[in-house]
Amino acid sequence: MMKAILFILLMGAGILLTNSCSKSKGDDTPVGNNGLQTVDHTTYTMQDISNKLALFPDYDEFDYHDFLTEVNKHGVTGAPYLIANEVVTYSSTDNQGKKISLSGLLVYPYKYSGKISAPILSFNHATQIMKKLAPSGWKNASWEEYKSYPEALLANIMASVYGWIIIMPDYQGMGQDVSEMHPFCVRDRLAVATADMVQGAIASLGSTASQYVTWNGQVFLMGYSEGGFVTMAAQRELEARNVTLKGVVCMEGPYDLTGAMLPVMLADSAFPQPYFLPMTIAGYNAIYPNSYTYNVVLKEPYLTNLPKYSTGFYSDSVVNSYMPASKVLKEIFTDAFIDTLRNQNSLAFNIFSANNSYTGWTPKSLMYLWHCVNDDCVPFSNYQSARKRFDDMGLLNVVYYEFPALTPDPAKGTIHQRVAPIAFFEGSLWIFSHQ
Repeated sequence: MMKAILFILLMGAGILLTNSCSKSKGDDTPVGNNGLQTVDHTTYTMQDISNKLALFPDYDEFDYHDFLTEVNKHGVTGAPYLIANEVVTYSSTDNQGKKISLSGLLVYPYKYSGKISAPILSFNHATQIMKKLAPSGWKNASWEEYKSYPEALLANIMASVYGWIIIMPDYQGMGQDVSEMHPFCVRDRLAVATADMVQGAIASLGSTASQYVTWNGQVFLMGYSEGGFVTMAAQRELEARNVTLKGVVCMEGPYDLTGAMLPVMLADSAFPQPYFLPMTIAGYNAIYPNSYTYNVVLKEPYLTNLPKYSTGFYSDSVVNSYMPASKVLKEIFTDAFIDTLRNQNSLAFNIFSANNSYTGWTPKSLMYLWHCVNDDCVPFSNYQSARKRFDDMGLLNVVYYEFPALTPDPAKGTIHQRVAPIAFFEGSLWIFSHQ
């Protein structure tokens, strides 16, 4: 039924379908390169995208198939469009603040005649443990590799149906930046990587260099999980740079590292996805080596194994295999480091505190804050901490949504995974209503 609906929609838009309409760099004129440098250019039809979507499981609750169905109800006139995917590089800074070229994915709609005027959406990706599976690597990823990472697929759907220009920064230590660690949940590093790509896209797409698409002056941000954390941090950074943001969507982010996430790290109970903690420690070791030295933080056998396998070249299942069988996260820490994290006067604690994404600034742009009340990976208390602070400040530019509890079902994955499709849809619809 879904394929039949897609066929009708696409034929109604006058787009000729084939089994695969992907093209390599050079078949179409890429966007301008005043800010973004094009490395690889590929085009897709919605049939290509629906073929990939068909590989995802179809559940009785809202899933990625429903995302496409619902988005199609709200598309712009003339959609669905053909879609261009470009691997791009842009100027930013590395983990030490030195100038570096970072990579990302640029997705934009086009038609064979005429130019589309569209907003820019920075769609900031969620936790991804492998460097090669950052957004710029989506084209070459196998099904087994990308099936649990649908965001590049969603970016293509949104570009085609909503008619948006979408950028997806890889961040430091991911994509083509293979020489350093990913600074997982390090606020300023991730904010700079994202803000630099936003401004690079504005520089490129605000010009007349592309024959297919031009920026209409609006900028939106959206992200889920780590992407929600990045989105809030990038909002802070872009507002400090006086970049006008039309709207910002933060979903399920670990905004409160000390008040919400630190209790998870030190809990006596099991955590469903243990690999996030080695990623955190590896990222903080890269940025704060004196306070997060491995031999101070980790005890054996984790001291031997985790630094080796938390490099971005091994999958989450591999990293999880070297975590405690109990899935109790704190078992990797030395007793002394546990005491350090419990001491609010310690440097390690205050480094975490300084990276809380919701403190130390006043949001100016319109923000939509979305969280499931019983998320099992990123606790609801992250949302509550951010909301309390924003309410205490008397902010009227923040819209809140508390998604109702889901019944746990291990066969369908974590609750954090299960609410992602509806979060992405509701976040995208909120943006669409404000463009």
